[in-house]
Amino acid sequence: MFQLIKGASISDITGLKEEYQITENQLRANVSAEKILIVFDSFLSKMREDEPLFLFIETPCSEDDEIMLNDLCSGNDNAIEKYHKDVYYLDGFYREHMLTLLHSGAGELLINDGLTNFGIGSFDSNIELGKYKYNVFIGYLHGQDAGVLTDIFDELGIPRVSEIVTAWELISEDNPGECRKYECYNKDIFVLVNQMKDLGLYKAETREDN
Repeated sequence: MFQLIKGASISDITGLKEEYQITENQLRANVSAEKILIVFDSFLSKMREDEPLFLFIETPCSEDDEIMLNDLCSGNDNAIEKYHKDVYYLDGFYREHMLTLLHSGAGELLINDGLTNFGIGSFDSNIELGKYKYNVFIGYLHGQDAGVLTDIFDELGIPRVSEIVTAWELISEDNPGECRKYECYNKDIFVLVNQMKDLGLYKAETREDN
């Protein structure tokens, strides 16, 4: 049975299942919550020990920042027309560092927070794999052999299809979905981001959240 992460819920997920598709240089997949860490472990196992990697984290902007970004008039201070996200990067990490991070409380937060997107990429090959809302994985190959990513899902018995059905296709007015903040060890994703700045995490940009 497909399991959503702890920070996401949909009234009825009938029809949501593990599968993946390849389109040009992109892989898109549904991964049940209990396999998310396994997917990242497998991805990292395909990287060299000395291969320079990066971590990206995307979090929602604060309400105050949203109001400023929307440049609202003084008579409409509480309205938000567009939503944005802050994009952070952590460079100079290697396989061992990433595995340690993912298998810690930080990894549990990153995986289960419903408002956060995160992923790992290689500076050498430009291959990138990320987990997005509602358990959707997106991988970017940038011209590399698709087998680097497809092997991960094939080994886990996740079938390849011509077109996957993600949670987004199931959500409707009659079947609502919710992504929410997740907390563990008295921390949320915003506390984690601030703490990781000591490791070198830096904010790269703020952009519209599509």
